[in-house]
Amino acid sequence: MTVPMVGRTYRFDMGWLRVRFSFRSSSHGSFVVEEGGGLTPNGHAETVTLDLKEIRDGVYLNSWTEACGTTVTHVVDLLNATVYANVTVDGTLYNFTGTITEVTDLAGTDHRAIGSDQSERNTEIVLTAMRELFAERDRVAVDRSGAQLHADRGAQAPDGLGMLRPAALGLRGSSWDLQRIAAQDDLVFTHSIVYGWASDPVVIVDIFRLESGRIVEHWDVVQDLAATGSTARGPRHDVTSRQSPPPRAEHSGE
Repeated sequence: MTVPMVGRTYRFDMGWLRVRFSFRSSSHGSFVVEEGGGLTPNGHAETVTLDLKEIRDGVYLNSWTEACGTTVTHVVDLLNATVYANVTVDGTLYNFTGTITEVTDLAGTDHRAIGSDQSERNTEIVLTAMRELFAERDRVAVDRSGAQLHADRGAQAPDGLGMLRPAALGLRGSSWDLQRIAAQDDLVFTHSIVYGWASDPVVIVDIFRLESGRIVEHWDVVQDLAATGSTARGPRHDVTSRQSPPPRAEHSGE
């Protein structure tokens, strides 16, 4: 099934509930709650596993279960730019109807231009590992995705596997929002925002190198997310270096 939403980000505006949703693949997506209307906190972000089915041309049934147990079902009508949503929170069913608008000012680049079969496979491996480790807090996810995170810089380099596990546990109570992902040859680059890890949201850029379908090397950079006004394209966000960054996944090479 070819899904035209993959690699795109949409805003679902359902009145007092407004959500920005990114389709990372046909089986995974991430969202940020822009307006929760008291139903869910503003700024809540999560990466979820999708059950996505085509009903007819331009109309899709999409459902997922969130970490807190909330279930969401969307009927996405791309032809009429309309979304119909059923959301169950703590046993209460809420029904929404809203509009769909594609968001084109977040990525700056075409998410769909991954470039090769190898890059696509590597992207899926990294997406799965990051979702399981940082969204689902699955400590074994790293073992499944990478035989070792070890740089070719000598035995004194720290083992990245050992650092990623405690970093994931340190994200408890926070939410991880993948903003964009790109791949070239054996490298995959991700740009994420984490809410609730520090006093302010932080921006994380991760770089992964893969060999034979396994993550073998990893680097990251962490900075504060700071709103600094507006541009002609709308609100602008800049990053400023942290003076004392929180504990995080250490890179395995300089």
